[in-house]
Amino acid sequence: MGNPLEHSLSPLLQNDTYKKNFIDAEFQKFQIQEEHFEQEMVKLKAQNVKGLIVTIPYKEKILPYLDELDNTAKNTGVVNIVHNINGKFVGFNFDGKAWLSGLLQYFHLETIDHKNVLIIGFGGAAKSIYFELLQFNNLTIDIANRSIDKVKNSISTYRQIFTLEEAENHMADYDLVIQTTPIGMWPNIDESPVHFSKIKQGAIFSDIIYNPPLTTFLKNAAQLGGHVQNGLSMLVQQNHKAIKMWFQKEVNYDEMLSLVKKLD
Repeated sequence: MGNPLEHSLSPLLQNDTYKKNFIDAEFQKFQIQEEHFEQEMVKLKAQNVKGLIVTIPYKEKILPYLDELDNTAKNTGVVNIVHNINGKFVGFNFDGKAWLSGLLQYFHLETIDHKNVLIIGFGGAAKSIYFELLQFNNLTIDIANRSIDKVKNSISTYRQIFTLEEAENHMADYDLVIQTTPIGMWPNIDESPVHFSKIKQGAIFSDIIYNPPLTTFLKNAAQLGGHVQNGLSMLVQQNHKAIKMWFQKEVNYDEMLSLVKKLD
């Protein structure tokens, strides 16, 4: 559920996995206009669908239509997975867990302790990633956002908050930089939330955008010697976790990742 959905890979991932694992289900795109959101949610609940993957611009707007929320969804005020449990629509936020699982697997890491981290943007995905990072010891987390007040009003624990312009002068301070804004997403592929000329040696740059596969932000980092990762791993992790939740079935993550990499 979202708008736009023309380039969403979730239907391909879901339906291919259903077929390979003999799951009797169908995953459909549900692109709706905001003015029709309420009436469409009423219809969906009446149809007794198994679940939803929710993307922009409905990850916050859907909350009043849900019966329960998991703790991460409560903390972030954002939902990206819905599970119909005995007629109750329960909202979950897997953004942080999916991003972290994807990062650790992609770079063959066991932990990210003792890292200086910068999160760029502080929307729903960023909040979920932020809360996921709090589990690690001795981690320092800074945030760069267009609105500093928005960050201060959302969380109580942080080291430094920068504007996007200020962050450009501090990029060399970080071991891990996570880009969570939609800036640079197709079709605006030449845009970047920040521009920089220095980075820390060996730093990891992670962008949750997967279309294009290499954003201007990641190109900038790669040219300076950074290790880069796009949002494909996070996308696949989200879909993998959703299938496990909806159908209580363990499916092959590597097969799902291989499918989307062919399109990368």
